[in-house]
Amino acid sequence: MRRALLLALALAHPATAQEGAGLGGPGAMVLAPETLALERVEVQASGVDPALAARAQEVLGLSSGDRPTQTVLDAALSRVQALPGVGSADLELRPAGAGRSAAVLRLRADPARPPAFPILWRGDAGMARVILNGGIGAFSDGNPWFGNPANFTLGNPLVEEPAIGAGTGGRATWAEAWVETGIAGVTRLGDSNFALYGAATVMAPISSGRDIFRADTRATLDVEKAYAGLLWGTDDRARSINLSFGRQNFTLNDGFLISQFGSQWNAGPRPGVYLAPRTTHDFAGLGTLKWDGWTASAFYLDPNEYEPLESGTILAGFNLRRNVTDRFYGDVSYIRGLDSRTAYRTPDGVIGTREGLSTAAAHLRWADPAVAPGLWLEGEIAHQRHDDFDMSAWAGYGTLGYLAADLPWRPSLSWRTSAFSGDDPSTARYERFDALWSGGLSEWLQGISLGKVLRPENRLSHRIRLNLEPTDRLDLTFDVFLHRADELNNIGANPALGQLTSDELGREVQFTTRWSVSDNLYFLGVASVAFPGEAIRDATDGEAERWSTLQAQLFWTF
Repeated sequence: MRRALLLALALAHPATAQEGAGLGGPGAMVLAPETLALERVEVQASGVDPALAARAQEVLGLSSGDRPTQTVLDAALSRVQALPGVGSADLELRPAGAGRSAAVLRLRADPARPPAFPILWRGDAGMARVILNGGIGAFSDGNPWFGNPANFTLGNPLVEEPAIGAGTGGRATWAEAWVETGIAGVTRLGDSNFALYGAATVMAPISSGRDIFRADTRATLDVEKAYAGLLWGTDDRARSINLSFGRQNFTLNDGFLISQFGSQWNAGPRPGVYLAPRTTHDFAGLGTLKWDGWTASAFYLDPNEYEPLESGTILAGFNLRRNVTDRFYGDVSYIRGLDSRTAYRTPDGVIGTREGLSTAAAHLRWADPAVAPGLWLEGEIAHQRHDDFDMSAWAGYGTLGYLAADLPWRPSLSWRTSAFSGDDPSTARYERFDALWSGGLSEWLQGISLGKVLRPENRLSHRIRLNLEPTDRLDLTFDVFLHRADELNNIGANPALGQLTSDELGREVQFTTRWSVSDNLYFLGVASVAFPGEAIRDATDGEAERWSTLQAQLFWTF
C-alpha cells in the first residue's frame, strides 16, 4: 500500500518527487572523465622524435566532443605505450574552461617505471587498476526552500519529518561522504586490434545532519559500476568501434537533454543529496562508431531511480557528429521514449506519458584560434512531438564566449541565453517542452538553489559567466542567472508554482572554486544566493526569503 501511495504521488507530481534527486550535485563531476567534453588533445614530448609524438596523438583516437571513460583512456594509453620508441607515457584530463577538458599526453624516452598504486598491472596489451574514489562535504543552507519548506515540499515522498525544522525559514546544516571502490581493466585480444574492457565498483555513501529533505543519519551500500565493453580500431584510429553494456555513465553533449547527473536519484533515503555520488544508469547499452571525422553513437538508457518511485522510463536514441576541425563540430540527435509512467498534465488532466515522445535536436560548436583566437560559439535547438496527442514543443540555447588566454589569470567571459517552451492552455496543442534528464552543476542546473525549485521547462534564462584561472590548479567561476517563465500556466512543475501570477521567477548569484590540491585531491567550494522573483513571492504570500548556500567539498580519486 505504501509503495502504491508513493508511486501515485510521484506520477501526479513527477517534478516534485525529483526535486534535488538528480539535479547534478557538484561532487562526482570532478572525478568521472566523461563528465567534461574534450576541447583539445595536447602532446608533451621529452626526448621523443616529433614524428613519434604525432603518431602517438594519432593512435590515441580522441577528438573534440568526445567523453572518454577512464577505461577507454587506459586503452588509448596502452596503444601509445606499445609504440616503438616510447619509453614511458601518461595521460590525464585537465579542465579547459567553459565546462570542457583537455587531454594531455606526456611522452618520455626513458624507460617506464614499475606500475604503482592504483595500477595493478600494465603492459603493451593493456592494464588493470584499482578504483578508489570518494568525497566528503559540509553544507549549510540559509532559508532553504526560500524559507517556506511546507509550500515547496508538500506531498513530496522524499521528505521525512522533521525535515528543516518547525515553522518557516531556519538553516539546514549537514555533512555527507561517500567511498567508491572496485577494479577496472582493459586488455588487447592477442595481436588483433580488438580489446576487452570493464569495471565493477561498490559505493558507500552516508549523510548526517539536517539537510533540505530530512534530518536522520543514513547510509547505504550500493553497486555503482558494473559494465563490460569491446573496442576495435584501425592502426591509425581513424576508424573505430566501441560497444559497452551495463551500469555505466552517459551524457549527451553538455547535458542539455541528457546528463548523467540529471537521470540519477540522490535524495530521500538515498544519502548524498548535494554530493550526488551516484552517476551510473541501472542499465546503459552504448555503441560508438568513428569513421574518418564522423562519429555515430547509439544509446539505450534505464536510469538509476529510487525504487519505490520508479517511473519505468526507458530512453533510446542516436547522435551523429561531424568533426570539421579539431575545434569545430556539429551533431544531430534523436531520442525516443520507449516506456514511461512520467505523466504530462494540463488544466484538463493527464494527456499522456513520455512513452511515444520523440525529440530531435541539432548542436553546433565552433572555435578557431587561427580565425578569432579565444572566441567560441555554441548552440543547440530541439523539437518534440508525441505519437498519442498533438504536441509541438521547442527548446534551445546559444552561447557566445571569449577567452583571453594571454592575459594573467586567463579570464573568460560568456553569455548564454536558453529557452524551454511552456504550454499555452488556450490552444489544443501541447507546447510544454520535456527537458528529459537535463542537469549538471557546471552547465544545466542553472542556479544551485533555484534549480531545486524550478524545473527547466517553461523557462527563459540568461547566464553570464566570468571564469578566472589564477594558477594551473585553481579555477574561479562567477555566475549570474536570470529566469523568467514562458507561460503563466506551469502545471507539471512544483505544485506550489503550478499556476504563476508573474513571469518573474528569480535570479541567482553563484561563486564556485575548483582547486586541484594534488593529482589525487580536488577541492570544490560553492557560495550562492538565490533571490525569489514575484512568482515565488506570490506562491508564499509574500514571505519568500533569500536562499543562500555555503558548500565545502574535498574529493579524492585513485
